[in-house]
Amino acid sequence: MNDHHDHDSCACGHQHGTIAEATDSTGRTLLLTMGLNLLIPLCQIVGGVWAQSMAVVSDAIHNLSDFTSLTVAYFAHRLGRRNPSSEFTFGYRRAEVLAALFNISILFGACLFILFEAASRLRNPEPVSGGLVMILAGIGILGNGLSVLFLRKEAGHSLNMRGAMLHMLADLMTSVVVLLNGFVLLYRPWYWLDPVLSVVIVGFILKNSWSILKQAARILMEGTPPGIDLTEMQRALEAVPGVLSAHHLHVWSIGSGHLSFSCHIMVPDQALSETEPLDSKLREILAGRFNVSHAVFQFEQSACGENDILCRMRGSRSGSAHA
Repeated sequence: MNDHHDHDSCACGHQHGTIAEATDSTGRTLLLTMGLNLLIPLCQIVGGVWAQSMAVVSDAIHNLSDFTSLTVAYFAHRLGRRNPSSEFTFGYRRAEVLAALFNISILFGACLFILFEAASRLRNPEPVSGGLVMILAGIGILGNGLSVLFLRKEAGHSLNMRGAMLHMLADLMTSVVVLLNGFVLLYRPWYWLDPVLSVVIVGFILKNSWSILKQAARILMEGTPPGIDLTEMQRALEAVPGVLSAHHLHVWSIGSGHLSFSCHIMVPDQALSETEPLDSKLREILAGRFNVSHAVFQFEQSACGENDILCRMRGSRSGSAHA
């Protein structure tokens, strides 16, 4: 029984400069976006209280929570760059998952506050300055629009940054809704519309938060990542000449965009050195077709026991070919 492990060979050393540049660029982008998402919501909160608009205040609180989220994401990004150690052999990539859970708890708290204030305003509507609401919403549109532009470049090579960009885009849309609310208030004294829109904004926040929560839970539970078909992976491996069967397939996420994989590969009886070309071919397939960055293969010459549930994960193709 032979084990082959991926040691992240230094043969790829010529790529280190590019990776470092992308990482530094990500850090700078996060810092710049953090600055915007601190200044603008502070202005919105002060102006929203002045205009007595819960829609503006709720939008501002959401944007302020974005600053907290970006701050946590930044430090998680910095921590994730640390090298693996004997204590954390996979490194610190899952720091971003813990950061996501922390940010979700902040968003839930903000939503409770907004709902409480909105219910109070529905019982006792107060006059709202439509013109000031439009100005403050315009500030939010400007800030969120710039944030989207800053994050757009980084989103091309980072799932985490892509999610941040989509979050800023959602905030941009929310600010547009608040702007429309201000426009309506200029011509109609529909003061009930302000808290109603606040509830709509909460619904939008919770919808996005639930999606992030599910992704974080799947990673922590080491579930099969979305878009990965184990049967397809098995067939791809078993189609390689020299592979009799593949079983005990496991695939999980270390963090966003970093997939790990392990399985048992049954091969004809041979010396360990003779499996090296096969090992390289299997890694090439996993990296190219399934974006697996870390793979562990256990080569063996005998089939596993019939009572092993995981071992039964053989497709109909391999079962008929190797019965």
